[in-house]
Amino acid sequence: MNRTFGRSGFTTVEFLGATACAAIVLSALYGFYREQLFSLLLQETRTVTLEDARGSLDIMVRELRNAGSFPMITDATCVKDSSGNPLRVVSATSSSIQIQADTESRNGGDPDGKCTETGETVTYDIGGATSTCPGPMIIRRSGYCLVANVVVSSKEPLFTYFDGNDLQLSGNPPVDAVKRVGIKFSVEVPDPTPQGKRSGKTLKSTLSSSVTFRNY
Repeated sequence: MNRTFGRSGFTTVEFLGATACAAIVLSALYGFYREQLFSLLLQETRTVTLEDARGSLDIMVRELRNAGSFPMITDATCVKDSSGNPLRVVSATSSSIQIQADTESRNGGDPDGKCTETGETVTYDIGGATSTCPGPMIIRRSGYCLVANVVVSSKEPLFTYFDGNDLQLSGNPPVDAVKRVGIKFSVEVPDPTPQGKRSGKTLKSTLSSSVTFRNY
């Protein structure tokens, strides 16, 4: 007795069709994964750069705010004005500022009337990049790198100055007239994605703050 067994399976056309559909789905998933990976890479790079720059900006703001704290007129180590009063701002331009304060004695504790202790006279300025501090420019704190990958322009200088009436002063103001300091700079790093590297794109973020001196 002959028996006919039913046979089922994929034909070549069906197999090729399924393979094509799978390839389309996988391609779409890979494209989505790739875009998400690059987006995460961009976000991480931008976040790290901003966190470093924001931390440095906080240092600048804190020290500028304390400029002139607890000065004692009797000591000659503090730079003074024509009336013999210690200056908060020793020098000021659009790209640099030097401040002084008397915040602690050599043995700690109360101020000692001197402005020569470590960290009591501080200069912030724009400098050139180094092997350990890259970028078109850098912001230095008393000669040492504070912020890397800095971008500033003549239209948006690092420092702007204002008097007691909050009127903007020149880029090279009389130091005893300065009552408020504006700070603004950008940080710019290369785009880390393959497309960014090929095209030379960069990621740029701008930070700014304003500092009014104490007791003004």
